[in-house]
Amino acid sequence: MTSTGIGGPVLRVSEGPDGSRRAGVAGLQSCGSPWSCPVCARKIAAERAAEVRDVLGAVAETGGSIHLLTFTMRHHRRQSLAELWDALSRAWRAVTSGRSVERERDRWGVLGMVRVVEATHGEHGWHLHVHALIAFDTPVSRELVAELGGAMFGRWERALVRTGLAAPLEHRGGLDVRPVDLGTGSLDAMAEYLAKITVEITGSAAKAGRRGNRTPFAILRDALATGLADDVELWLEWEQVSRGRRQIAWSRGFREWAGAQRERTDDEIAADDRCGQNLLTIDPEDWPQVRDRLAELLDATERDGLTGATAWLTAHGLRWSSATPRRHPPRPPGQRTAPGARSILSLPATTTGAQL
Repeated sequence: MTSTGIGGPVLRVSEGPDGSRRAGVAGLQSCGSPWSCPVCARKIAAERAAEVRDVLGAVAETGGSIHLLTFTMRHHRRQSLAELWDALSRAWRAVTSGRSVERERDRWGVLGMVRVVEATHGEHGWHLHVHALIAFDTPVSRELVAELGGAMFGRWERALVRTGLAAPLEHRGGLDVRPVDLGTGSLDAMAEYLAKITVEITGSAAKAGRRGNRTPFAILRDALATGLADDVELWLEWEQVSRGRRQIAWSRGFREWAGAQRERTDDEIAADDRCGQNLLTIDPEDWPQVRDRLAELLDATERDGLTGATAWLTAHGLRWSSATPRRHPPRPPGQRTAPGARSILSLPATTTGAQL
C-alpha cells in the first residue's frame, strides 16, 4: 500500500443503522481488490453484504425459502491455484447452464442463486470450494433441495473430471445442503458471511481457516511476520491469480427480480470516497509501519472508535494528528454507498474482465 503523498493517510469510520462501525483509510491509491487488500476488501464486502441482504429479504417477503449448498473438490499439493480455480469456474458454469437448469428452475420454483468462492491453503495445498445460496418461490424441504443438489453435484463432478480433477464422493462431503433461517438477524448474518468468507476480515484479521488451513490474509500476516520465502510465494500466487475474479456472482435475472440497484464494480466501490467521518491523520513517515499491521488498526477502530484507534497507534509508538472534518456531498436517491476508504496494494491490481 502506498500513500498519495498528500497530507498523510486519513483514518475514517462510518456507522450503520445498527451502530456497527466500518473503518477505512483515505488518501491512498485505490486498487479495487476484494481479495488481497484489507481496506478495499472491507469496503467492497460492506456493499456486497448489503446487496445480498436486500435480495434475500425480498425472497423472505414473498414467502420463499433459501438453502445454502456447498460444493467441494479433490486437490493435491502439486496443483497450482490457477489450475484449481480455472477448473472450479468451468465446473460451476456446467452447474448453472444448459437445458437441465431451465427444467430444474421450473420444477422446483428456483428464483435465482448467489455464489461465492472460498479459498484456504493447508497441508495438501490450495483448497477451493463454492458456497451457493439458492432461492425458491415457496417453502421447500431439505430433502427436495438435496435432490436438486444431487443433480447439480452430478454436473459439477462430471465437469471436474473432464478437466482432470475430481469432486469428493457426495457422501464424504462433496455436497452439503443446509436450510437458511429467514429471520431478519439470520439474513443479516448470512449476507455478512457470504460477502466476507473469502477474505476473513470480520473480527480478527488473523482468523485461521478450518482444520489448520490458513486464509489468504493469514498467509500475508505470516509472510510479513517471518519473511519466509514459502509464505511470500504463496501470497504472490494468491494476489496474481485472484486478480480480476468475481468475489460474489449472481444468476441471471435474480437481482432484477428483487428490484436491486445496478451492481457496481469492485473498482467503483473502492473509488467511492464520499462516506465516513475523518478520525485522525497518520504521519506519512510512520505509514509504512501502520501499513504492515493495518488490519489490527481497523479492527481496533471498528471495536472502540477514535479511542481504540488512538490507543493502538500510541501503544505502537506511531504519530497521528486530528483530522479535518469533512462534508458529504449529496447522495443520489436510492444509491447505496459502502463505508470505508480508498486503499491499495504495492503491486498493480486492476480488475479487468472479471471472471467467476
